[in-house]
Amino acid sequence: MVRAAALAGAFFLAGGAIPLIGGILMMLAPAPILVYAVGRPSPNLRATIAVLLATAFVAILWGPIGGLAYFVSFGLATAIACYMLERRLSFEMITAVGAGVMVGASVVSALVLMGGPDAFIKTVHDELVQGMARGQDFYKLLGMQQAIAPDTQASVISLTMRLLPAFALLVAAASMLLNLRVFWRWAGPQRLAYGLFGDLSKWSAPEWMIWLLLAAGFGLFIPVAPIRDIALNGFICIGAVYFCQGLAIIGFYFQSLAVPSIVRGIIYFVVFAQPVVAALVGVAGVFDMWIDFRRLKPPSPEANNLGDFF
Repeated sequence: MVRAAALAGAFFLAGGAIPLIGGILMMLAPAPILVYAVGRPSPNLRATIAVLLATAFVAILWGPIGGLAYFVSFGLATAIACYMLERRLSFEMITAVGAGVMVGASVVSALVLMGGPDAFIKTVHDELVQGMARGQDFYKLLGMQQAIAPDTQASVISLTMRLLPAFALLVAAASMLLNLRVFWRWAGPQRLAYGLFGDLSKWSAPEWMIWLLLAAGFGLFIPVAPIRDIALNGFICIGAVYFCQGLAIIGFYFQSLAVPSIVRGIIYFVVFAQPVVAALVGVAGVFDMWIDFRRLKPPSPEANNLGDFF
């Protein structure tokens, strides 16, 4: 227990101590406790005590604010994931609930500590400004002396502030998925009595989600800035779900055609590196509900009758 808690706390602290790699390690903070607790006697009690120990460990090394930051984000997400895994819930539900709780609890805690939304927004804005300044200093060290114009910098910061809720939810969801995948690879088949992921190449978003996408799309044209920003963030989050369905379509044909691993890697790199290609993959995920690219749905009686007629 102590080792799992210490490892979880160390992963969380690595996010502020190690550039780049530390961020990935921070996203893996729930994994040690999940591997320790899930599928064993009294799993929820094990997870709760381990989370509290990790919180104390972070608080000792980073102060009370650091301990609180871990507890309201990855600590709560870890306990919730353990509970939901024991209840045999789907990975989609665990990801959605865990990411929502992680972001929601973090925002509420920040609002309470900072004294309100105005102070919270100003703090986030100042952190973005400092981050861009550090980025420009890093580019100067690489010999790239071209600076970003003040107007461009202000526009980028303004857009980032508008899209920050979607970015936070997507990062939290990616963290939950990554930890579930690590747990499943490490101990899942031996600990769980059900298949957590199944065949991901045949995964599809629920059909009702298309209505949320359409509603968010129409919301982009509402001439009220706050509602338009909410719709934009919702559209991005739902679009990310259909992007994952597009990736599942690609993976399905990779398996069907026995595409070599190196070719798969190159194609995935292009998908993530090129925004236009990524958008096309997301569009394929949306239209898969009607076109059924993988032929997973049974043929409808109407289609059979029409074929007999011709």
